[in-house]
Amino acid sequence: MVARYFFKAVRLLLFNSRLRGTRKLLNDEPVIMVANHVGSFGPVSVIASLPIRTYPWVAHEVTDKKTAAPRIQAEFLEQELHLRPPFSTYLGKVIGRVCVALMRDIGAIPVYARSRKIRNTMRCSLGLLEEGKNIIVFAEDASKKVNDVLCELRTGFIHVARLYYEKTRKAIQFLPIAVNRKVHGISIGAPIRFDPSLPFSCERQRLKSELQRTIYALYYELEKDLEN
Repeated sequence: MVARYFFKAVRLLLFNSRLRGTRKLLNDEPVIMVANHVGSFGPVSVIASLPIRTYPWVAHEVTDKKTAAPRIQAEFLEQELHLRPPFSTYLGKVIGRVCVALMRDIGAIPVYARSRKIRNTMRCSLGLLEEGKNIIVFAEDASKKVNDVLCELRTGFIHVARLYYEKTRKAIQFLPIAVNRKVHGISIGAPIRFDPSLPFSCERQRLKSELQRTIYALYYELEKDLEN
C-alpha cells in the first residue's frame, strides 16, 4: 500500500519518464532486468514507470532502520543534493524511516556485498524467479567508469542465472534497460539469454559486455528520438 501511492506520486510529480519497448515485457517467463543507475533517479524512475512488478536488488543498509539513515544522508542528501549537516542528518533520519517501510512493501532484495550473507540474496532471488517473478538490478560499480554513460557492471547477479539453470534446467533471459535522465526517458532492449553450454567465466564476461553495449546504445537512441 505504501509503495503503490508513493510511486504513483513520484511518477506524476517528479519522474514522469517516457517508456519505450514495453512490448519486450510481454513474456511468459521470469527475467532479470539490468539497468544503469544514474544516482537515485534510475531505480526510482524505472520502478515507478514499469507496468509490471519487479523485485529490486538494493543495498542491505537501506532495508534496516539502524543503517538506512546514514547511507541516505551520505549518498543521496549530501552527495546528490549537496545538503550539509545538521539538516542532512535530520532529513536522513526522516527519509530513512520511510525508505525502510517502502523497501519492505515492494519486496526489495537486500544485497550483502562482500559478505557470506550474499547467499541470502541469491536464495531469495532464486525463490522469486522460481515463482515466475521478475528481478531488477542496478549493478554499476561507480568506481570503474567505462564510458561517458556507464560504469562497469558488477557481475554478482549473473550467478543467479547459473543457480536458476541448475535448479530448473531453464536458461533465464536478461533484459537490458537504459535510463537517460537528460531526456527523462527509459528504453527496454531485446532480451539476452543465459547460455549454460559455455564455461561460466566466459558466459559471465559475454553477458556483462553485451549488457553494457546494449544499455549504452539504448541510452543514445533515446537522445536521438528527442532530437527528431
